[in-house]
Amino acid sequence: MLARTPKAADMDFASILKIPPMPAAIAEAERKWQAAVADRETAQAKHREMHRLWHNQVPGMPPKITAAEVDQAGAEIAPFLEREKEALQTLEAQRAAFDAEVASLKPKIEAYRSAIAAKIDELEDFISIGAAFYASSVQAKVKLPSRMPSRCESLLSVHGVGMLRRLLNAVD
Repeated sequence: MLARTPKAADMDFASILKIPPMPAAIAEAERKWQAAVADRETAQAKHREMHRLWHNQVPGMPPKITAAEVDQAGAEIAPFLEREKEALQTLEAQRAAFDAEVASLKPKIEAYRSAIAAKIDELEDFISIGAAFYASSVQAKVKLPSRMPSRCESLLSVHGVGMLRRLLNAVD
């Protein structure tokens, strides 16, 4: 026999609607990626400096650096680029896993939205009793001992319950 799913109004939203904790693996992956970026930038800065030195050599003077040394420094950048790419992929995978966990909240939020809509419907029905009671008192020409029923009609207007419904429907 299939288990009956609870109605949205019966759910304990205070315990269901919780933001999952950010995994420490994301922070660690972020640190590794930033370290890989820093290492690559250091290698690139070394290559640029060597290239500048090679171009600034004065003809007729002994060379301070050779083109082969500059090329070697340029070739040494490739492993740093690869490490940065791997670190970024790891970071993106960690973030995607967390984003998927956050996305799993969508059905819970939809259930919460349905519960709010149901409560608004209940409130509207409940307030309409007061509005009908006030209308019948006016028709019977009876002055009620409280002004509260006379306010129920305005609560049903677009600025009362109608506003609540529009606010709820205005969000995704």
